[in-house]
Amino acid sequence: MTQSSRRSEEEWKDEILDYLLDNPSGVTITDISNGLNTSRITAGKYVGILEAEKRILNKKIGAYKLYFSAERGLIPKKVMLSYYTGLLEGIKDEIKDSEIFKTIGKKIAKYMGFPYGSAYPDSVMPNRKGSIEKFLKYFGKTFSYIDFIYERRPKVKTTQSGNTAKYYLTEIELFDMSEDYDVHFYIASGVIEVIVSNSLKRQVECKIEDVNVKERSVIFSLNIL
Repeated sequence: MTQSSRRSEEEWKDEILDYLLDNPSGVTITDISNGLNTSRITAGKYVGILEAEKRILNKKIGAYKLYFSAERGLIPKKVMLSYYTGLLEGIKDEIKDSEIFKTIGKKIAKYMGFPYGSAYPDSVMPNRKGSIEKFLKYFGKTFSYIDFIYERRPKVKTTQSGNTAKYYLTEIELFDMSEDYDVHFYIASGVIEVIVSNSLKRQVECKIEDVNVKERSVIFSLNIL
């Protein structure tokens, strides 16, 4: 009898939920089966049970179905958001240069244990089965699902030209909470630049092109050099 066959249903569910919490940007059934060293059939069985229990959510992204934990961490989200909102206001009061916000984001990226966009499928990875254009399109489809602060996810529209894509985020309800959330997106640009560069092993440039608090919109670009 193998070690995996001795796991109970609750052990399987706990392991899957832990794996999803460790990969908050979403994972496929294949990712789960590889991460837990089991078959897709077994992973799919217990994912189905957890979905029925409403402890797992899924989102279809192109040809891929990504799974996310529906469970919160120990800190209530409203408490975390109020703390983060105050932090952004304090940073904005003390710092006026948006490039410094981006630098803060780059430092944060060193401590983050997951990439923006999860473990990217080989089929969208440049220099593997995919192309730069495929990667940029895939990134746009997953972007609103990987930011931990959204209550209602903004809409994202992607335009591409060669190795550069622009992402138009609209209906950002964070700006209803505080205008200081413009700082969040400048910080996020630094995080994205470092983590995507590391994931692709290529130099990447991420820029905030426009922030319109009244229109609740942000435009940022991603350029793979």
